[in-house]
Amino acid sequence: MQFRERSKVIQLIRTIYDPAIKRGRAEVVGKMDKDDPRIDGQLRQACSPAELAEVEDYLAQRAQALSHGAVRQAAQDLPAQMRMAERYFRMGGDAVAGSAAAEIFAAWDDLKKALHKGGFRKEKRDD
Repeated sequence: MQFRERSKVIQLIRTIYDPAIKRGRAEVVGKMDKDDPRIDGQLRQACSPAELAEVEDYLAQRAQALSHGAVRQAAQDLPAQMRMAERYFRMGGDAVAGSAAAEIFAAWDDLKKALHKGGFRKEKRDD
């Protein structure tokens, strides 16, 4: 199962084999509110027991990753990560560069809004 975090929701996606096209295809199983993710009755019915266990593991790992300490550390590490991403895209990226770039643009827009709302302004740098 795959989990895609969008601006307001987390999409749950399973890959199923389609004999007509002789390969797997993605199927959206359900979605959860990103700010308050819960497994509702509809999602519980749509998932197998193994998939439900996978969703619960994902939610537990996500909650741990979003703890205050982890979030603070991520913000402190972000400038270095951005410099590494800059090198990656300057080298031409690879097969997943396009989807990574789309995710980065979406995340960057959200980050800019949060910085602005938090009262953090762009400072002039002496380079």
